[in-house]
This record gives sequence, C-alpha cells and structure tokens, in this order.
Amino acid sequence: MSVLTQEQAEVLEALTDQRIGALPDGAAPEGLVEELEAEGLLEPARREEVVGVLEGRAAGRPVQWGALTTTQGEVLAGFARHCREELDDVEVSSDEDTRLSVRWRAEESRFELRNGFLGVDRLATSTPTMLLGDVERDLDGLVTLFLDRPELRSRLAVCDLDRLERLGTVRSSAFVYFEWFLRDAYGVKLMPVPAFTQGLIDRGIISLGMG
Repeated sequence: MSVLTQEQAEVLEALTDQRIGALPDGAAPEGLVEELEAEGLLEPARREEVVGVLEGRAAGRPVQWGALTTTQGEVLAGFARHCREELDDVEVSSDEDTRLSVRWRAEESRFELRNGFLGVDRLATSTPTMLLGDVERDLDGLVTLFLDRPELRSRLAVCDLDRLERLGTVRSSAFVYFEWFLRDAYGVKLMPVPAFTQGLIDRGIISLGMG
C-alpha cells in the first residue's frame, strides 16, 4: 500500500470505522472515495490490512515539543504505564496501540488516536472520550460543531498534542490525570482552542471575569 495522504487517511478511516458508517454527501473531497475504491482499499477482504495501516499511521504521528520529538502513540503508551505504575486510584481497563480505557472509581474514560475527524459526532457515547489527532484540516468545522452541539462537547473531547490544543467541555478525572501527566512528564500544557473559547463567550455560555 502506498503512503496515504492526510485526506486519504481521514476518509479511509471514517469509511472503515463501523461506528461511523456511510459519510454524508460532500463530506469527502470530490472523487476521493472513487479513488480509494479503484485502489481496492475499501474491499471487505482488505479491511484488516487497511485498519492496521491506519492505526500505525495514527500512532506514529510525530509530536514536536521544542527540542523533543515523540509520537502520539508513545505519549498514550506512556500514560498507560503511568496509570498502571503510579496511580493507585486508576485502573487500566484495556490498552491497545491506538485505544486506551481507564477507570477512576466508577468512572470509565476512553482515549483514541485518530487520523482525522470525519463523522466525529458518531463517536460520542455515554463514556467520556478523548480523540487525539491532527485537527488542522478540520478545526473550523470542529469548532462550529462543538459550539452547536452541547451534548457532543459534554461527552467528547478532541485534542491535538502537536498544537497542544483541545476542544470540548467533558468532565473526566482521567482527562485531568492525562493533562497532569503531560505537564509532569513533558513539561507541556493543553490549552483550549481560542476560537472555541471565544465562541462560548460570544454565545453567553461562559464568561471571563475580570480580576
């Protein structure tokens, strides 16, 4: 399989994710689905191979923090080890290359590495979930979606580790532990996407007091 572009990976990931199903008209760039079909990448017999390539690509996405270069897969694996070895009140429920589930008391939370965010609203469940990936292509659409859908932003968080930005208003102790881990292990801090914060202010959902 040839190296996938960001557009190809994002569309292919959505089309092979059974939780998402068919994409709405116009969601993918014109002709791209046909291109993927012509290359045989949407054939059921190749699904396992394609998913493996996509997961490897998501896990291997480079993250640059100053002089430090790592990958989002290495960060997630490091957090899983941190939970097992250093957090007595957090239990790792499941741990894969691109997915991690942890439990704090009765609260289950999930982390998932993505190549993109097409169909992101279909990934929201009652379990607080953080999706990690490259938001650059989807940022404007994600901001609008999260502003328009309060039930979505309360269940789902989107995080770009390279940009150190996040979207969402999910309450999850595991997400707090994850941010503390980033601070303590790497000396970095996640910040809300400025346009998302401004949108919440403009709609009167939050206010920033003075002093």
